[in-house]
Amino acid sequence: MEGLNHIHKQKIIHRDFHSKNILCENEYDVIISDLGISKLSTELSVNDNKCYGMIPYIAPEIFQGQKYEKYTKASDIYSFGMIMWEIMAGRRPFWNFQDSDTDLIIQICD
Repeated sequence: MEGLNHIHKQKIIHRDFHSKNILCENEYDVIISDLGISKLSTELSVNDNKCYGMIPYIAPEIFQGQKYEKYTKASDIYSFGMIMWEIMAGRRPFWNFQDSDTDLIIQICD
C-alpha cells in the first residue's frame, strides 16, 4: 500500500494495477511496475473513453454508463483490494475461464 500511496502523492493514477505489476525484491520490498499507461491526475480531466487494465481488477464504475468513467485514486484502490483478495483466496477475483469478458464485467458490476 505504501507504493500505491507514494505514486498517488505524486498525483499519478496507475490505471493498470494488478498482481502481475507487483514485483517482490525480498520479503519486505515490493515494487509497483508497468506505469506505461499511468497518467497524472491533472491529465485525466478529459475522459478518453478507453478502458485500461485487466478486467477482474478494473473498478465497476469504469464499466458503468455509456462512456467509461474517469480513472481516479479510488479505482487504483479498488484494484489493490482485488490484489489483496487474490492473495487471500489464492486465485484471481471473478476469474472463470468459461465466462466471456462481457459476463465477467456483469459479475463485477453486480
